[in-house]
Amino acid sequence: MGLSPAVVTGAGDPVTVAAHGLGASIAETRPLLSGVVGRRVFYAARGHDGTTPEPFTYRDLGDDLLRVADDHGATRALGVSMGAGALLSLLSRQPDRFAKAVCFLPGALDRPRTDDAVRRFDELVTALRAQDLDAVRRFVAAEIPPDLRQVAAAYVETRARFLLDQPGIAVAVQSLPPVTPVEDRASLGAVSADVLVLAQEGDPLHPAQVARDLAAALPKARLVVFDRPGVVLRERARLRALITDFLSG
Repeated sequence: MGLSPAVVTGAGDPVTVAAHGLGASIAETRPLLSGVVGRRVFYAARGHDGTTPEPFTYRDLGDDLLRVADDHGATRALGVSMGAGALLSLLSRQPDRFAKAVCFLPGALDRPRTDDAVRRFDELVTALRAQDLDAVRRFVAAEIPPDLRQVAAAYVETRARFLLDQPGIAVAVQSLPPVTPVEDRASLGAVSADVLVLAQEGDPLHPAQVARDLAAALPKARLVVFDRPGVVLRERARLRALITDFLSG
């Protein structure tokens, strides 16, 4: 399938490609790389570009990531949530493709998710199909720690409207929970990249144990687990510093 044109910021080398999360956008992902040297390449994933795709897998997302990376000569990558799954799928098949990679909030590895957090996606699909803004708002708000919901009110509104404006997101939400980024985590043992794995405790959609399992499967991984959820709101400066120092070094 074709991908919408990428957004490129910065100049020079190295080149870093970013794959955003499920229901997220380029605009939401750009701040994570704002301090990284070189060019930074952002693209809209399947189902997030105004189109309605056929059901797809992490392998498809990994192939899309590879295409963008090759087109721009990227040697470094950031994957957030769903984007982390795309990155892992690619690395499991081309373990030497990147020199450095960041997996932020990985949600799955080699076992399908069947927990309550994932089952809630059925409610989101129903709300999206019905164009029920209030229900989508409630879903987005439920992802945010209670003590942060007031300060995140504008984010909830923006995210909810984005979800409703993208007809393909319902396809993405239905496609991914039954599948896994890699078939066997042992395949990641050949990855040559330095990988920064970032997680947060208390996040049902992105269990910290998945990040710990991922870091253990990678030969050259550094694991950082924040002690509370809501890291993008609570500790944005530290998060960006970790990513910047790692990718710019």
